[in-house]
Amino acid sequence: MAATITEIVGEDKPDAVIATTITSYALSSMLTGTVFYLMGKFKFGYIIGFIPRHILIGCIGGVGWFLIATGFEVTARIEGNINYDLATLKELFRAETVPLWLIPLVLAVILFYGHARIPSKYFLPLYIIAIPLVFYIFVLSLTGLDSEALGSWRGDGWIFEGPPPGEPWWHFYTLYRKFSFLCRQLFPC
Repeated sequence: MAATITEIVGEDKPDAVIATTITSYALSSMLTGTVFYLMGKFKFGYIIGFIPRHILIGCIGGVGWFLIATGFEVTARIEGNINYDLATLKELFRAETVPLWLIPLVLAVILFYGHARIPSKYFLPLYIIAIPLVFYIFVLSLTGLDSEALGSWRGDGWIFEGPPPGEPWWHFYTLYRKFSFLCRQLFPC
């Protein structure tokens, strides 16, 4: 979707591309939610029964594989889309890259089996809250939150890039200004 929006808007307007992409995702999520709500409200859920089961299973499996591939792509910090070739496999199994994706994979397996064995409704939220707490306790014990050390952790892929210095926390919302400009360009009144 972002590539198509970039072609329409132009690579020379990156703020407008970001704003349009974010807004497109938000609108599609709201539209999907509205359709599902209306299907439930008007008792149209039985329509799903007309779709063959193997088609539904294939769709669910495709979404699952997409999430797994995207998980490896994000955690291993692979630039662009993940490719199914030898170069990507070598990138995934580099000594610096293996811990980046192996730790989240182990955490996901622990979550899967832990959730099956511990029936408490508090297990999932406590597990999710515990992961960053343990991470920052580990970082604090190693670096004392030294900004230079954290910069090397960020460069190695352990911490996501932060905003540039001096940028306010609400800068993200200013990107929507570019979207209103784009709307006027695409849909003149």
